Amino acid sequence: MITGMIRFTVCVAGMSYALGLQAQGPSAGSGRPYPSRPIRLIVPFPPGGSSDSVARVVVQKFSEGLGQPVVIENRPGVGGLLGSEAVARAAPDGYTLLLGSISSLAVAPHMFANPRIDPEKDFAAIAPILSSPLTVIARPTLPVNSIADLITLAKAKPGALNYGAAGVGTHVYLTAELFRKLAGFDAVHVPFQGGAPAMAALLAGSIDYKLDVVNTTLAQARAGKVKVLAVTSAKRIALMPEVPTLAESGFPGFDTTAWMGVVGPARLPADVVSRLNSEVGKAVSSRDLNEVYVSQGAVPEVASPGVFAEMIRREYTYWGAVVRQIGAKPD
Repeated sequence: MITGMIRFTVCVAGMSYALGLQAQGPSAGSGRPYPSRPIRLIVPFPPGGSSDSVARVVVQKFSEGLGQPVVIENRPGVGGLLGSEAVARAAPDGYTLLLGSISSLAVAPHMFANPRIDPEKDFAAIAPILSSPLTVIARPTLPVNSIADLITLAKAKPGALNYGAAGVGTHVYLTAELFRKLAGFDAVHVPFQGGAPAMAALLAGSIDYKLDVVNTTLAQARAGKVKVLAVTSAKRIALMPEVPTLAESGFPGFDTTAWMGVVGPARLPADVVSRLNSEVGKAVSSRDLNEVYVSQGAVPEVASPGVFAEMIRREYTYWGAVVRQIGAKPD
């Protein structure tokens, strides 16, 4: 069992440069200023999900600042590990980057027997982008209106309910499993490759409930297509003030927040990391992007590469301990 407070919030503090991988060396390319050609940003989840939508919002501003196109390439699979591995094995020249997240960099590497990446050795942290709580949502026809109702129904019909998660081995899956085990009920996990197909299944009535990030929950909730039972953050969020937290719903201290940011292959030159960090920070801090994120329940994050690296290291270590403690494993 988990003992003490359940603390999964992102604390932006730290000291090291980039996951123990000091980025040093000359500018990318052969004497030409960086960047001198298009940059590829790999999103390790399917189109239409939260990671993909975040990437497409930030890429336009990011591209403008760099003066080069940033091309999004979706490579879903294995909790984000397939796309992450592609970046880890890419040349450290600044032209192949990863939209990393808590799922692909802190959770999935602990969930699979042969992850083929080591977040502490294979990547150079560049910049965070945002953080966001999760929501617990149910199909409208499920006879529940609260977390207490969901637990009561699940316990009355052991194994009858099913739930979806955005990728086996992701942070969403692990949070759902942690909630289920702490609540003490059985439910069947239905795996999906990303948030978009999981949401489609919920809207179709194929699954009973799921966890999702706020920005993809809002539109469906406002249209009355899903019931929002709780948020996973420590405090209620301004966009849905009527929705209680899991902490208020019988799980004191429960506080989990998703995060995303940009990383590149290890040994990325320091001047390239600095340029990318600056441009991502400008994009995230721009008024129009800031307004978009806030309107979707996300918190824009700006930090140095060293601070972001320390956060990734801390989250990787912490979630590894959670995986071992609750015995989570992919289906």
